[in-house]
Amino acid sequence: MPAGTDDACATKSSVRVALFIPTNSLGLASSSFSRSFSALLPRHGDPTGPAVHQQISPTPEAIGVSIKEGEAVQDILRDTKLSPVTKAKSLAQAGGYDDIVLEMTNARWRERWERLCLRSVTADPEASTTMIRSTSRAVLPEPSEAGDLRMRVEAEEWRAQPQFHRAELNVSGSNEIKEVTLVLSQWLELDSVDEGIRFDSEIALRQEMEYAAYLGATQVILPSPSSDPERLPYLADYARAIRSCLQVAGPLMKLAVRLPVSSPHILATMLKRQNLQASNGTMAMPAAAYLRTNDNWAWETWEVLQNLCGYHTQLCIALDMSMPLPPSSSMIHWVSEPVSILWLPSSSFLANGKGYPVLSKSAQSLVQQLVQHAPRIILSDITTPPPQHSRGGPSAYLQYIRYLTKQKAPTTKLDAFAQGYHDWLQAPLQPMEQNLAADVYSMFESDPVKYNLYEEAMYQALSQHGTAGTTMNVWIVGAGHGALVDRCLAAAERASRLVHITALEKNPGACVSLQSRQVTEWGSERVRVLQGDMRTLSVPASMSDRADVVVSELLGSFGDNELAPECLDGAMRFLKPHGISIPSSYIPYIAPITTPKLHASIKAQDTHPHAKWIGMGMPATSAKFDEPFVVMFKSMNLLSDLDEACKWPRVQPCWRFEHTPMDNSGLVCDTNGLPLSNNHNVRSSVNTFFIPHAGVCHGLAGYFEAHLFGNVVLSIFPDKMRASPNMVSWFPMFFPFREPLYLPGNAELDVHIWRLTDKHRVWYEWCAEVFLKLGLTRPVTPESGGETPRASDDTRNLSASDMLPPFVNAQHTPMMPSDALPGAVVQSMAGGTGTPEVPPVGLGLGMPPSSTGHDTTVLKAGVPSPQTTRRIKTGQTDLMNAGGRGSWLTIST
Repeated sequence: MPAGTDDACATKSSVRVALFIPTNSLGLASSSFSRSFSALLPRHGDPTGPAVHQQISPTPEAIGVSIKEGEAVQDILRDTKLSPVTKAKSLAQAGGYDDIVLEMTNARWRERWERLCLRSVTADPEASTTMIRSTSRAVLPEPSEAGDLRMRVEAEEWRAQPQFHRAELNVSGSNEIKEVTLVLSQWLELDSVDEGIRFDSEIALRQEMEYAAYLGATQVILPSPSSDPERLPYLADYARAIRSCLQVAGPLMKLAVRLPVSSPHILATMLKRQNLQASNGTMAMPAAAYLRTNDNWAWETWEVLQNLCGYHTQLCIALDMSMPLPPSSSMIHWVSEPVSILWLPSSSFLANGKGYPVLSKSAQSLVQQLVQHAPRIILSDITTPPPQHSRGGPSAYLQYIRYLTKQKAPTTKLDAFAQGYHDWLQAPLQPMEQNLAADVYSMFESDPVKYNLYEEAMYQALSQHGTAGTTMNVWIVGAGHGALVDRCLAAAERASRLVHITALEKNPGACVSLQSRQVTEWGSERVRVLQGDMRTLSVPASMSDRADVVVSELLGSFGDNELAPECLDGAMRFLKPHGISIPSSYIPYIAPITTPKLHASIKAQDTHPHAKWIGMGMPATSAKFDEPFVVMFKSMNLLSDLDEACKWPRVQPCWRFEHTPMDNSGLVCDTNGLPLSNNHNVRSSVNTFFIPHAGVCHGLAGYFEAHLFGNVVLSIFPDKMRASPNMVSWFPMFFPFREPLYLPGNAELDVHIWRLTDKHRVWYEWCAEVFLKLGLTRPVTPESGGETPRASDDTRNLSASDMLPPFVNAQHTPMMPSDALPGAVVQSMAGGTGTPEVPPVGLGLGMPPSSTGHDTTVLKAGVPSPQTTRRIKTGQTDLMNAGGRGSWLTIST
C-alpha cells in the first residue's frame, strides 16, 4: 500500500467505515470495570447520580482522528450545548469516518448489575477457584458473612421492573442516535454454566434492547457466545435469550452477534501449551497455525444460533477479526451469511516493510468478498496500536481500509444489469396463462449477447441448406416485438439466402407492434404476421408452405420451466421432415447451495410484489417453500465439489429435451398433429454430489444450457469459462428446502428431482438425502497389482452434455440406482461381479434393468460409482411441492 496521507481519508468508498470510541475517550465512566470507580457510583438513595457528561469533552487525539486545526473544530469543542456523543461523532466524521460505535452503558451499570446479581460461595479472597454465583438462587449456600437484605430486595425489585439510572448510560437521548451503532454489554453471560446468571443476563440484555429500541437505534451489537467447551451445552440458552430479545427490537433494528472469527478458547489453550512446551525445550505447532487448519468454531456456533432463532431477518453477524483466521473452508461460509459488521481492531493488521498497517492476503480476500454485501467496517483500538505499526499513526488504518475497499474487480454487464435484483425472489413466468407487458418485451429484447448467438445459429442453419439465392421458410414462434425477425433477416443476408418469415405471436398487444414494424420496416413480402397459439394453429396444407427452420426463445432459467417442451410440441408440426429447430436441445443443471438470506426471506414471506401480468408477482404463501424462484444469487455458496474418486461434477445435468419435426417423432398424435398426452415430457433425475466441507443446504440452484444449432451454445452455467459472457436474459432458478439440511464434511448428497404433468399442469418436485460413507473397498486392477480407484466406465471422462441421450419420443424414466432406494438407512453399492446387498430395480415393468435396453447414461454424472461402499443416512428433506400443491405451470386454460 502506498504511504498514506490525511487527504486519502477524504475520498470515501461506498463502504461505510465507523470508529469505535471507548467510553473513557468520551470523558464518561470507564468501560473497563474497576473497583476504583466505586467512589463515582450513585448512592443507593440517589438513583440518578451526577451528570458526568459535563465533565470532559472528547478530543481528536483521544478518539484517534487526524483533523487540521481550524475554527470548525474549535467550534465543536467549545459548544457547550453538544453532548460528548455528538461532539465525538462530529470529530470522527470530520476525520473521514461515516459513523461511530459506542458502548450504550458504562461501568456504573456493570457494577450495579454485579452487585445485585452475583455473589461468591466463599468469602476467602485468596481462593482462586471461587465460582461466581447468582443471588437469585436461594438453594445456594449462604456466604460466610450475612447477606445484605437491602441489596437482595433491590435485586428482586430490579428483576421485577428493570430500569437504568441516568448516569449508567452513555447515550441518553434519541437526538444522539443517528449514525451511531450501539454496543450492548459484552460482559453479560447468556451461556453461563450458572442458571441464575443466565437468566439475570437475559433480563439485563432485554432491558438494554428495550432502551435501544426507545432511542431508535438501527443496529446494536450483542455479546459474543463463549468458545469454552464447558459452556457449549448452554449455547441453546444463549440462542433462546436472543430470540426472546428479538421480540422487543424495533422493526428496523438489526441485531448483530459479535463473533470472533476463530475460537478464543482454542487460541488461549494452544498458547498456554506452547509456553509450557517451550519451557521444557520441546517444539509445538504455533497456535495461529493450528487455528488456520483446524478451527470451525465460529461458523458452527452461528449455524446453531441462526437455526434456533428461526432465521430471523433482523439477526446478523458482527464478525470480529481480532483472532487468527480459520481455514479457507470455514471463511468461505461468511460470504453467504448475513455479515452486517466487520470488526477490525488494530491488532488484526500486520505491518508492511515501511511500518504501515496492512491486512494479510487472506484477510484482504475475505474483506473484499464481504464488502460486496455492504457491511459496516468498524475500526477499534487505533490509539493503542501494536508497536510494529511504527508509521502512519491512527489515521493509517482508515486510509488503508478506504484504499482496500476501492480495489474491486471490474463490474461485468451482468452485474450492472442485476443491480437491485440480487437475492430478489421472483416467480417464474406463466407463458400460457399470462400475456407479457410491453416494457417486459423491451427488457427481454435488450440483450445483444443472446440475439448475437441466435443470429449466428440461424446463419449456420441457413448456410447449410440450399445454395445462394435459395428461398427458405422461417417460422419465428413467440415473436414478441420482433427482435428475432431482425436477426433472421441479418443472418439471411450474411448467408446469401432469401427468407420468407412467418412471425407467430399469441399476445394480441405484441401482434400490433409486429404489424406496425411489418408496415414500416420489413415489408409484407418478406414478413407475415400471424396472431395465434402455436399449439392450436392449423398446419399448412401444402408441404412447401411449411417451415425449413423454426426459431423460438421460449427457454426459462431451468431450460424447460416456462413450458418450452409443451409449446414446441405444437411448433414442431410446422416443420418439414428435414426441418431444423432452433434451439435443437437444452439441458437443465442443478447444484446444492447454502443461502441463509433467501431461506430467511422465504420464511418471512419477504418477496417483492410486481404487476401480475409480467410473471414476477407475489408467490403463493400457503406453501411458499414449495415454489421454485427465479433469483440473481449474491449471498450464496455452492456446497459441492468435484469428487476425484467417483468423478461426480460440482454442477450436474438432470435431463435433456430435443426438438425435431413432429412427423419424425413417432408419437401418437390427434387429428391436429398434437401428441395425445403430455407424458412424453415427464422427466426424473437422481444426482449424487460430493460435499467436501460441512455446510447447511437450503436448496438447489438451477441453470441451463441450450444447443441452438451447429457449434452455437447458449449457457448460464455457473462457470465464467463456460457461460455465455455478459448475457443478462436469464437469472438462475432456486428450488428451496422447507427445513435447512445439515451436511457433514465428506458427505454425499443424493438429490431427486422430477418434472411431472397432468392434463392441465406441469410442476416440479424435489428432495434430498445425506449420507456418510462408512468404508470403501476399491477393485484390484491387474496392471496395478493393488487397490486403485476406477470409474464405472469410460463415459466418466466425457463432458456432461456428452453423457446425456436426447430423450426423444419419451424414453422410459432412467433406472434409479440401488443406493437411492428409500427406506434403507445403511446402504451398500456393488459393481463388477459383486452382489449388491440391495437388489437392483427395473423400470417398474416387472423386468430387470438390463432387459429394458434403456440407456441410463443420463444419470451417470451423479450416480454413485460401482465401488463397494457402505453409507449411513444422516438426514433428509421433505418431498417438496408434492403433487404440485404449491406451484405449477398451466398448460391448458
